[in-house]
Amino acid sequence: MQKTLLATLIGLTLSPCVGAADFSLNKANTANTNTDEWQCERCTPVTGTRGHFAIGASDNQIDDIHFANESGTDKDGLVPRLDGNVTHWYSNDVRTAIEADQLGYDVSTLAIGADRARDFAAELSWRQLAWYDATVPTPYRTSNGHHQLPADWQQGATTQQMPGLDGPLNPVDLKLERDQFQLGLEKYFNAIRTYLDVTHQQRKGYRQSGATLITNAVNLPQQVDDNTTSLAAGLNVVGGNWQVAFGYLGSQYENDLSAQRWDNPYTPTFGSAREGQQAVAPDNTAHQFHVQGTWAAGIQSLSGQVVWGRHDQDETFLPATINGPSPDLPASDADLQLDKLDLNLRYRLRPMRKMTLLAEYDYQDRDYRNPLQPYPYIITDSIPAGSRTPPDLDITDQKASLAINYRFYRGFSGELGYRWRQQEWTDQPADQATTNQYWAILRLNHWERLALRLELGGEDRELNNFLGSPDAEGVNDPALRPYYLADRDRYYGKLVASYQILDPLGIQITLEGSEEDYDDPLVGLDTVDRTGYDINLNYHQEALSFYLFYNAYNLDTRQIGSNTGTLWQGRQDDDAQSAGLGAEYRGAFSDRLDLGVDLVWADSDTLTRTEQGLGNDLGAYDATRTTLDIYGRYHLSDHSSVQLDLLYQEYEDSSFLNQGLQPNSIGNVLTFGDLSHDYSDYLINLSYRHEF
Repeated sequence: MQKTLLATLIGLTLSPCVGAADFSLNKANTANTNTDEWQCERCTPVTGTRGHFAIGASDNQIDDIHFANESGTDKDGLVPRLDGNVTHWYSNDVRTAIEADQLGYDVSTLAIGADRARDFAAELSWRQLAWYDATVPTPYRTSNGHHQLPADWQQGATTQQMPGLDGPLNPVDLKLERDQFQLGLEKYFNAIRTYLDVTHQQRKGYRQSGATLITNAVNLPQQVDDNTTSLAAGLNVVGGNWQVAFGYLGSQYENDLSAQRWDNPYTPTFGSAREGQQAVAPDNTAHQFHVQGTWAAGIQSLSGQVVWGRHDQDETFLPATINGPSPDLPASDADLQLDKLDLNLRYRLRPMRKMTLLAEYDYQDRDYRNPLQPYPYIITDSIPAGSRTPPDLDITDQKASLAINYRFYRGFSGELGYRWRQQEWTDQPADQATTNQYWAILRLNHWERLALRLELGGEDRELNNFLGSPDAEGVNDPALRPYYLADRDRYYGKLVASYQILDPLGIQITLEGSEEDYDDPLVGLDTVDRTGYDINLNYHQEALSFYLFYNAYNLDTRQIGSNTGTLWQGRQDDDAQSAGLGAEYRGAFSDRLDLGVDLVWADSDTLTRTEQGLGNDLGAYDATRTTLDIYGRYHLSDHSSVQLDLLYQEYEDSSFLNQGLQPNSIGNVLTFGDLSHDYSDYLINLSYRHEF
C-alpha cells in the first residue's frame, strides 16, 4: 500500500496536469542563493582588453612573381610583418576593436571599429590585394598609357629584322595591385536597422594585351590606373512574422587613362602608320534599387525580391583611325544605357509533417537602350570596311521550379524537383531556347556513423528558330552555332558517403559524373563526358589532428570538323588530380611546443589529338604545383610564444602554344615570349606573439 501511494505521489509531481505550480526560471527563489563564485565562461568582460599582437620578419626568395599569389608578397629579401587583434570593452557595453593582418605584405588588412549590440556599429578598413602573372620582356617603356620604343629603335619588316630584339629587353611585371578603403555604419532604431557602406578601390599595374596594325601584331603591357567608388545604403524592418528591406547600391568607375597608344615597331607598309591606338575601359556608372520581404505563418512562408537597376556609359569616342583620314562618326559620345529588372519569388508549404513543397520563380530582363545607328567598321587601323549597326541584344530569362521533399522516417528523406527555363534574345543568332531540368535526391543518415547522399538528374535544351549571325559572311550553318545555343541533352549523378570509422577518425568519398550530348554534330562540339572522385580522411583529437585527401577528374571532349572537304574528329582529354596531407600536434615537450604541416600536390594535363582525317597530335599543355607549409610554435609562457613558418612552392607549367617562344620567333607578331612558369621559391617567417 505504501509503494502504491509513493508511486502515485511521484506521478502527480511529474505530471503536466499539475498546473498550479510554475517552475519557470523567472519564478525561481534566488533570495538566499550565493552567486559570488559564479562565472560566465562565454560572456564578454564588463570592461577590459583582450587580444594579441605578433611582430615578425620574413626572408622571401622569389625567382618568379607568380609565387606571390601564394606568399602574399613579391618583395625579395627581408620583409617586416605585423599581425594583431585587440578588443576593448567599456562599462556601457561599447566594444572597440582593431585588427591587422599581414601588414608589410602586398596582401594585407587593417581595420578599426566600434559597436554596441542592437544599437550601432562602425568600421573603417583598408585592404590591399594583388594579382601576379609573370615578368615579361618588351622593348616598350610605358607612361600614361603610351608605349614608347627606344629613340634608337630600328624598324624592320619582320621581327627577325629588328636589331633591338637581339639584346636584353625591358622587364615588366604583369601584376595588379588594389587598395580598398571601406567605411561601414550601422544603426538600430528599435525594430529598424539602417546601414551605410562606402567603398573606394584603386587599381594600378600592368596586364597582358595585344594590338594589330594592318597585318602585324604586338603584345603590349597594358597599363591599369583606375578607381571604383561604390555606395550601399538601406534599412530592414522586422515585424512579428514578417520583415521587409529596402536598399540602394551605386557604383562609379573612373579610368585615369582614355586610351593606350603604341609606337609601330615595324616598317610602315600602308599610310605611313607609325602609331596605333586602342580604347581602354570607359568611365561608367550603375544604380540599383531593391525591395525584399518575407512572411511566415503556420505551415507556409513567402519571400521575394525585386531589383531594378540602370547602367550608363557616355564616354567620348576616340577617332576611328589615327593614321590617315578618319571616317565620320554618327555621334561624339557613346550614350549607352542598360536597364535591368530582376524578380524572385519563393513559396514554401508544409501540408503534412513529413512533406515540404517549395515553389520558386525567377525573372530577369536586360533592356539595352543604345542608339541604333551605323558606325564605321574598322578591321584594323586605316582599313575601314563599310559600316555596321550595333545589335539590340535585349535578353529575357525566366525560371520556374517545383521541389517536393519527403521524410520517410527518421534519417531517411528524399527530394524530387523540376525546373523550367526559357531564354529569349533580340538580334542574336537565335530567338529562344527552352531547358527542362529534373532531379532526384535521397539522403540517408539513419545510422549514427554512416551518411549517404545520392543525386541523379538530367536536362534537355531545345533551340527555337536559329537565324544565324546577320554579319556573318557565307552560310550560317546551325552546327556552327555557339555551344550555349546548341540543342543538348545532359545527365549527371553524384554519390557522397561519409563514415565515422572511430570516434576521432572519419572518411568521406564522393563519386560524380556527367554526360552531355549535342545535336547536329556535323561540325562542332559532339559530346562532353566528365567523371571524378574524391576521398577525404580526417582524424581529430585534443592533441593530434590530421587530414588526408586525394581527388581525380577527367573531362573527355569530342569535336567534329572539316578541312577542305575532309571530315575529321578531334578528342581532348583533360585530367586533373590533387593530393594533400596535413597534421598538427599540440603540447609536445611539456605542453610548450606546437607543430603543424600542410603538403598539397596538384597536377593537370591536357592531351588534344585527332582521331580521323588529320594527323599530328597537339603538344603538351600541363601544370604541376607542390606547396609545403610548416610551422613550429614554442610557448615561452602562458601569454607569449615564438613561431617559425616555412612556405615552399615548386611550380612548373608548359604550353605547346608558346613553349620556347622568343619575342622574334614569329615574323609578324612581336610577343612576350614563353609565358610558362618554372620555379622553386620559398618564404621563411620568424615572429613573436603576445596575448593579453
